[in-house]
Amino acid sequence: MDEEILRAINRFQYMTVAQVGLLLYPQAHDQNRYVQRRLRPLVEAGYLLRLRELPTPRIGSAPHVFTLADKGRRFVAGRGEVLASSYYRPSEERTKARDNPFMEHTLAAVDVLVAAERLCRGSRVSMPRLLNERQLKRSSVRVQPAGRPDAPRVAVIPDAWFELKVLDEPAVAIALELDRATEGQKHWRRKVATLTAWAEGPYRRAFETDNLTVAVAVPTTARRVQLSEWTAQELESIDRDQLADIFLFTEASPLAADPFELFFGPCWYPAGQDYAVSLLDPLTETAIQDTHWAGPGFAEEVEREVE
Repeated sequence: MDEEILRAINRFQYMTVAQVGLLLYPQAHDQNRYVQRRLRPLVEAGYLLRLRELPTPRIGSAPHVFTLADKGRRFVAGRGEVLASSYYRPSEERTKARDNPFMEHTLAAVDVLVAAERLCRGSRVSMPRLLNERQLKRSSVRVQPAGRPDAPRVAVIPDAWFELKVLDEPAVAIALELDRATEGQKHWRRKVATLTAWAEGPYRRAFETDNLTVAVAVPTTARRVQLSEWTAQELESIDRDQLADIFLFTEASPLAADPFELFFGPCWYPAGQDYAVSLLDPLTETAIQDTHWAGPGFAEEVEREVE
């Protein structure tokens, strides 16, 4: 049980109590008290580093942020796991935790990744590859924004990149962009031009695939419409209209939405369009449902603890 927790936190770099509970104990309805009891001894034994509380609650209680401490890093590496980051300094992790915009943005990306992992745990969908933002920074490439010959080269670093593979179908590669309604039109359109240049060349070489969907998660319907329009306008201005379909936008919450509905439901909108599509090719839930996925016995363990 503890190993599953350590593996998950290594995979996503940072997690809250609520995110651990949602991923590993989705059937527990005890306001995450059980998860807190499991994390506390891991902190005390030096496997986890508990960072400061978030300024406002997200979901559940005691919204501390956790990352692997040195002992936890050695443990998961000894089990054959690749560390999400080879660099670790406790003081730097605590400094990052005090940067509220950075940490809230990072955890919002983790919310989407947790939803993707839950989808994989509950169906015949797999995630062959996952790179978090820190990993992407180490291998980032700089590109000339498409249609902007006088603009400086810019490093392309999505908030996350991962693949989802349904049954025997080819994997769908997703570059995640989290929007918190803080960017203006000029900044966003420059990002679209940069992502376009990345998709047309360096991306294919770096990831050894020409498959790409830029999935943009936004906080509201109004913001989704706004970014969609700005994206379509930029693609038209740089003569890249044919790439509009790779930019998909949604205001669906990864916390509130069922993972199957989030990825297979029609809740994503192509750039400049007012009709919804699915992020993954639509299938019936029974076609990919796996009734034998819950092998670790988490639900039974939680029920015993709660009783």
